[in-house]
Amino acid sequence: MRNAAFVNAHTHLELGPFADLLPTAQPFTEWVLELIKRRGGVENLAYQQAIEAAIATLIAAGTVAVGDISSTGLSVEPLLRSGLAGVVYLEVLGFDPAQSLPRLAARQREIDAWRQQEGRMQVGLSVHAPYSCAPALFEAAAEWCRAEAVPLAIHVAESPEEVAFLATKSGPMAALNARFTPNVIWNAPGCSPIQYLEQLGVLAARPVLIHGVQVDAQDLALIKASGAMMVHCPRSNERLMCGRMPLERYLELGIPLALGTDSLASSPSLDVREELAFARDLHAGLVAESDLLAMATSGGRQILGIAG
Repeated sequence: MRNAAFVNAHTHLELGPFADLLPTAQPFTEWVLELIKRRGGVENLAYQQAIEAAIATLIAAGTVAVGDISSTGLSVEPLLRSGLAGVVYLEVLGFDPAQSLPRLAARQREIDAWRQQEGRMQVGLSVHAPYSCAPALFEAAAEWCRAEAVPLAIHVAESPEEVAFLATKSGPMAALNARFTPNVIWNAPGCSPIQYLEQLGVLAARPVLIHGVQVDAQDLALIKASGAMMVHCPRSNERLMCGRMPLERYLELGIPLALGTDSLASSPSLDVREELAFARDLHAGLVAESDLLAMATSGGRQILGIAG
């Protein structure tokens, strides 16, 4: 383990300025709302400094590859020149298709431009989550990623609040949605988050899915059949009261798995070795340590499309 080449398959490097929001046990939607409030008051320089510091931290922790999601786009250039391998995903979101589809088009142009500079670090697209993105946005993004062979990442099945929102459009996430997009008419699909992505044709793009805590047997079967992959972020899940991912069931089905720290706004460090230690305790008696180590190394390389 001392000489292992670690992979942190899910981060938000730019969120370093919000490390003071780190929860101990906070409902997910409350944390999201506070993060949204805080992000509006931060200058680009603070994000840039946080990104550079985070890259240095990753390298010092023995990390050789990373999957980063950026809503600002400010981490792309630093990661391309960092020497790290992996994928930096430019994020798009929005429940109003009149706004989110033009944002997608802008992201597509950015990604096309950045892909000319790819080396060991690729540039991909992240459609944020089922609770924050219009169905039309998911459909258009998945179709484009499939056609252009662009890596796609999605946060999904993270919290009980997300499940309630998609099942019955109820709970705190429904209130959050109504607050930000009161004029958008959307009927809950009445299914799980994973089933929702399947209905929209998103799983056919074989995305990297992130979190996957709130899943049942049908969800797992859909993930397996599609060839989609999953990143586990146990410390963030625990601190945001999302529950324990049924990791042993993923392993039984042979679903590709990796380990990620998530951001400093929801996890105490970007050190995947510390994430590994936490996962070992969390899944004690259910998951072999060798499987967890593989998730933090070879599994991460597989999910991020890194050869060797």
